[in-house]
Amino acid sequence: MPFRSSALIWFRSSTCATLLAMMAACSSAPQSSAPSASSPTAAPQSPAKPTESPTAAPQSIPQLSPESPKSDAASDAKPSGSKAARTVEKCVIRMAKVNDPESPLNVRSSPNASSQILGQLPNGTFVDVENEQDGWFKITGEKPGWIAKSRTENNCGEKVERIEFAGGQDNIEIRDRFIGTGSHTYSFNLSKGQTLTVTRDRQVFPRIVAPDGKDLVEYREDRKSWTGEVAATGDYAVIFESNFKGYEYGVSVEAR
Repeated sequence: MPFRSSALIWFRSSTCATLLAMMAACSSAPQSSAPSASSPTAAPQSPAKPTESPTAAPQSIPQLSPESPKSDAASDAKPSGSKAARTVEKCVIRMAKVNDPESPLNVRSSPNASSQILGQLPNGTFVDVENEQDGWFKITGEKPGWIAKSRTENNCGEKVERIEFAGGQDNIEIRDRFIGTGSHTYSFNLSKGQTLTVTRDRQVFPRIVAPDGKDLVEYREDRKSWTGEVAATGDYAVIFESNFKGYEYGVSVEAR
């Protein structure tokens, strides 16, 4: 009897332990599936983002259209009036004025910086130029020799320039200067019946010469302007002359 009661007690205890283990397993099973309930709520958020791309596309389209008319307007503005063709046919330097930043200027025996120094010239001295070679002037006078061209003020003493008016152009400005003595001639072709007007802008009024070499108007240095109809077709010229230390000049020439 004691053995049977002990076995019964053991059987009941093991049965209770098994039941408790099963209950614990059942209570823990639903807790593991709880996270799966949250996954369906996160999915609807992602489809909302693609709606941003359609709003950006229309904004880029109107930005391109205003630029294309501008390029057309710029191309329309390109054409401009032509300028007269000017060709210097002759330029001979006859005189120069000493202008040395390290004055006085050395006069040398040959056209190079290592040759013998024959004398010196202060700034402001006018010299007669006989020849030019490799950036040096051969000068005559009281101190003959060679001086550096770059250390002088110089310009064409004898100058001949050809002017050809462009189509539709009837006016041109002429400006230059003399260093010392010389003569500057500007020639251009006119047709019979055209009206020529020459207006002085500064210094002296030029000579106006017809194709036959005669002056169209009596020369007067202080004349301001002259207008006249040309009697023949050919080359006309305005001529400036300097007999001393030079000057700046300027005129406008109009042919209609």
